[in-house]
Amino acid sequence: MQNFELKTSRLILSRPTKNDLDDFVLHMNSCEDFSKNLFNIPFPYTRQDAENWFQKCDDGIESGESYRFAIREKEIGKLIGVIGLHLTKEHRKAELGYWLGKDFWGKGYLTEALKAVFEFGFNDLQLNKIYATHFIHNPASGRVMQKAGMEFEGLLKQEYFHQGKFLDVNRYAILKKDFESIS
Repeated sequence: MQNFELKTSRLILSRPTKNDLDDFVLHMNSCEDFSKNLFNIPFPYTRQDAENWFQKCDDGIESGESYRFAIREKEIGKLIGVIGLHLTKEHRKAELGYWLGKDFWGKGYLTEALKAVFEFGFNDLQLNKIYATHFIHNPASGRVMQKAGMEFEGLLKQEYFHQGKFLDVNRYAILKKDFESIS
């Protein structure tokens, strides 16, 4: 089992554990925004849903296909969100995904976490590109991406079928060379 930990001034990003299950379920059920803005997140969210997610998380880490981090405030240590990279190794790129518990929105935690994950992706995993998308009905996610240094690449029309409809997404990305010039 591979263990890893990233630290920022206010956060610890570490491998999610079974001890995080209750916090994970609590956050997912705090509002319907998570199921509206993330794939495969039903509402309400059950403990079994979380156990399945944790198994996929473990499988991805073991195979080296994905790296997911529990976002934790240093002072408390409890899971407040998740951030991860899903790799396409042959092209040295990864898709970024994240969420943060509602009580922690607007504090700059995601921007801080993104920058730490960029550093991990570019330096440790030797990626060349990290990209992410957000549904156009969730512009706050795009603002987080921009604050972290990602650049808008384009609108992808009807890119995903989600909750019974085709939805457009905006795509953002950051290249290793651009990250190195701003870090």
